[in-house]
Amino acid sequence: MPTADSKTPKIVGKEELAHLIAARAHVDLKQADAMLDALTDIVREEVARGHQVRLMGFGSWKLTAVAARTIKSIRGGAPLHLPAGKRVSFSTGSLLAEAAKAPAPAKKAPASNPATKKGAK
Repeated sequence: MPTADSKTPKIVGKEELAHLIAARAHVDLKQADAMLDALTDIVREEVARGHQVRLMGFGSWKLTAVAARTIKSIRGGAPLHLPAGKRVSFSTGSLLAEAAKAPAPAKKAPASNPATKKGAK
């Protein structure tokens, strides 16, 4: 989501995410960081085993097969053969998809002070 003062999206990194988790869950930062590490480790391990990891409303991660294909090299245009493989795919859940569609909250206009207007006593 773009920040108020620029058109580039704000990136929330791991450190800021840990701070947000700590504040929301009422735990200290060290615990929040450990929870975030545990989540990413578990998702990585389960997907590597071929399991689908699903957080209802948020999304799901799974391994998908990628067929072998031939592409054109960007250096000289020679054909390159890419073997079949697997990649991780993420599908958004309904709540995350709805949050992405929702309009950004409007900025509140500063409250006007009637005493500062012309003619006010």
